[in-house]
Amino acid sequence: MGGFLTEEIVLSSRYRMDAMMNFPHSSSTAIGARLAMAAMLAIATAGGLAACRQEPQTAEPASTQEVAWREGDVDDALAEAKESGKPVLLYWGAKWCPPCNQLKSTLFKDPAFVAQTRNFVPVYLDGDSEGAQRWGERFGISGYPTVIVLHADGSEITRVSSSATVAKVSDVLHLAASRTGSIETLLDTATKDPAALSADDRQLLAGFDWQNDPRHFGDHGHASALLTRLAGATPEPALKRRFALLALSTSATPSAEGQIALNPAQQDRIMQVLPAVLASTKEVIANRQELSYSIPALIAALPNPAQRSALGSALVTALDKVYADPALPIPDRLGTVAADLVLGKDAQGKVLPAARAKVQARAAWADGAAKDAMVRQSVISNAADLLHEAGDDNGAKTLLTAELKRSASPYYYMLSLAGLAEENGDAKGAIEWARKAYEGAQGPATRVQWALEYSKVVLRQAPADKTAVESSANAVLDELARNPDSYYHRTRTKVASWGELMRQWSLSHGGAGVFARIKARMAKVCDTQGTDQQQCRRWGRAA
Repeated sequence: MGGFLTEEIVLSSRYRMDAMMNFPHSSSTAIGARLAMAAMLAIATAGGLAACRQEPQTAEPASTQEVAWREGDVDDALAEAKESGKPVLLYWGAKWCPPCNQLKSTLFKDPAFVAQTRNFVPVYLDGDSEGAQRWGERFGISGYPTVIVLHADGSEITRVSSSATVAKVSDVLHLAASRTGSIETLLDTATKDPAALSADDRQLLAGFDWQNDPRHFGDHGHASALLTRLAGATPEPALKRRFALLALSTSATPSAEGQIALNPAQQDRIMQVLPAVLASTKEVIANRQELSYSIPALIAALPNPAQRSALGSALVTALDKVYADPALPIPDRLGTVAADLVLGKDAQGKVLPAARAKVQARAAWADGAAKDAMVRQSVISNAADLLHEAGDDNGAKTLLTAELKRSASPYYYMLSLAGLAEENGDAKGAIEWARKAYEGAQGPATRVQWALEYSKVVLRQAPADKTAVESSANAVLDELARNPDSYYHRTRTKVASWGELMRQWSLSHGGAGVFARIKARMAKVCDTQGTDQQQCRRWGRAA
């Protein structure tokens, strides 16, 4: 799930509600809607690739149990790929990102995965490293974490699903290592003649990250239609149901109020597919992210009360078994209780006491069970989100505040605390936490993004204070000025969106003078950027 405020936090949620990869602004976005529809909104994002039932491995020396990442130099990795004939395994992440830390504490430590990466040229691209946003734009990366397999010429073979188990990741990488075609070729075949796909093609598509590919599937209706065709053309029963679940997850569009209206065909598919999936422990684990985050909202939208009750109970029972499985990572086990929050509500939409108590118990369990620093970074914000949605803001605040002393990235939790304060009407507290978060943020791209969040909190909570608005806006420009040639990708998108907020504020609060000064300074910042100067200078103009 992520947190209460930023694109980053939302982004780093399991399904990269950063897709929300272009992040909703904060507390005004209902956390419950994020929990219920993260997969449908695609971004989060979110979280990461998770280990599943790991087979016993023969002990190896410590030096061979780590991935030999090349850090930051994608050009060098592509050159080595050309010389060696190996494909590139690109990991895009950030130090503060919860699902990235889950990757590092599970998949990246798995001996079988580490051994398999020797068939690739692995490169780690931190979002705060020099040129990272430019590479993110080239590869169509929208959320942390993203794992992509590339040919030596930089063309994409596939991007690995963030919900894949270790075994599935191994299968995908095995298939990807010998592919000569690109993902564009594969998707084109799937679109024109899905029956022509081979068994390997279908396996690769089943492990594809459908929720995190805005370049090919910015339109979720397009993704849903293709997934429906794949389900119809796939002979393997488990894969057929996998494609059908993904199609359902991307097809139901919520209204502005977060409500979902299912058409008869969607209702029929739910009733055909879901009982069979829930009857198989293996399929429940393989589809645990969809079942935890997107499917509950679809069940809740069924018009037939008997169907809602029966399927809801069966889903919760199946997910409780996932929670009880000690072989699964703590974040995956904790996330299963999100279904209770969607399905455990009364007629007025209020979370029932039993569901609230269950969330509180699971959050306390996760807090106690997560000992490793990376594991805690991958689980605490999720636990706080769940507590907040369950109506326990005091519990969420206590958990987040305590984590400030333990985390290497406390600024991440400060934004969550700002969001909590904002939702509870504490304008002063929200601004103070957002300011502290920005001041403590580390890394050039991260500091720009945290400065943006600080400015947006001020715009919402103290719009009449022109001095505060201008000061917080200048913080954004300070960070951009410190980083020439950084106006790419996520940074450009978010700065442009912020510019529109500033423009609207100037019109509604008599801030023309402030806006003119900020706009003039932004023009000077644009002079330092190596991107399209005209595009940069359009900042703050009406669309």
